[in-house]
Amino acid sequence: MKNRKRFLNTLNFKPVDRLPVIEWSEWWNKTIDRWKGEGLPKDLVDEGEISEYFGLDRVREWWIKVKKPTCPKDKKYGWAKGIVSDMESYIRIKEEHLYPEEAFDRGTAAKLALEQKRGDMVVWLVLEGFFWFPRTLFGTERHLYAFYDEPEVMHAMNQDLLEYNLRVLDQFCEVCRPDFMTFVEDISGNNGPMISKSLFDEFMAPYYKQIVPRFKEYGMIPFADSDGNVEPMVSWFTDLGMEGFEPLERRAGVDILRLRREHPGLKMIGGYDKMVMSKGETEMRAEFERILPVMRQGGYVASVDHQTPPEVS
Repeated sequence: MKNRKRFLNTLNFKPVDRLPVIEWSEWWNKTIDRWKGEGLPKDLVDEGEISEYFGLDRVREWWIKVKKPTCPKDKKYGWAKGIVSDMESYIRIKEEHLYPEEAFDRGTAAKLALEQKRGDMVVWLVLEGFFWFPRTLFGTERHLYAFYDEPEVMHAMNQDLLEYNLRVLDQFCEVCRPDFMTFVEDISGNNGPMISKSLFDEFMAPYYKQIVPRFKEYGMIPFADSDGNVEPMVSWFTDLGMEGFEPLERRAGVDILRLRREHPGLKMIGGYDKMVMSKGETEMRAEFERILPVMRQGGYVASVDHQTPPEVS
């Protein structure tokens, strides 16, 4: 069975010859540094090259960036401080530094499309979501206040983001139609969602309702990506047509067996507790035994529940 068909059959609860073998998230640079000290060839730089060296199935992620390279950064505080505080500052940043006309390299996308057509490559599109993107502009704390203090700016950002994502989606699909996509959101912490359902319905749901049907038209499987405990909010997204979640962090309390019981049709990627990987074979096998019932049921691609930490040899 070809790689692409195997991956899609798995997510769609169809028979496969074996399960996909992937690394969901690219490796930490510290992890790679360690491995190169332990024999990983030093000339391997690209995530795809490293995946192929390890014999993993071929999956290529393409993250569409919303900021131009010229966009200012706060080197000291990062997202904690932010670069936007009100409508005036947003418009100024928008006019110069956001929503690039050329969001991806068409030549590279065309090459991926050829490998995808042969069945050798799974193509994965990543778009920035309606919680994630405003946070990168406001900064972490100011963003949470902005739902109350700057609602017009929040809606302006998300309307602009919606129009940008729709434009880029159409442009990308002219060259290559991804097999699945994720909205990167990181809307949950260890104790659950960082906003209420009412705020989600007001500031995020209207924009999801306009773009999720387009993914379905293009034959893509839409996923939501959030670290933390996403279990309380799965239905928020599935009610809007989203079909899957990843990475399903175990240490945040996510239990994929419970998710499968409560949401039988939910597609899932991730879920394997990364923290057991440095503890030896016995604990690693026990973790596989824990998730094995869901692996057998389909609709789930097992992978590390976030980046492999540098404690792992």
